[in-house]
Amino acid sequence: KQWYQRRVREPTPILLNGQAVCFLLQGKAEQAEDVLQKSLDKDSGHPETLINLSIVSQFLGAKDSAKRYMSQVKDSHPDHPYVLRLQEKEKIFDELSSALLSNR
Repeated sequence: KQWYQRRVREPTPILLNGQAVCFLLQGKAEQAEDVLQKSLDKDSGHPETLINLSIVSQFLGAKDSAKRYMSQVKDSHPDHPYVLRLQEKEKIFDELSSALLSNR
């Protein structure tokens, strides 16, 4: 019981990210952003927080913030599974774009 009470008083970045996802699924993007900022205050390099802030920023139309958060996570966590999958998709996109442009 004490463990749960402590988590309510002092939520971890993982719990805050979960709460932010719940807010986003409810269409409450601003509240999701607020919770993610609290998570970032606790751990400024937490990769899931940076990824989720990038996604929420895109959702809110703050493209510069979204790019900044994604650059931050790419630089600080280059081996994170999300970053690796994103880079794979970017490579495929670039290859397809080049192929389409060369066929003109």
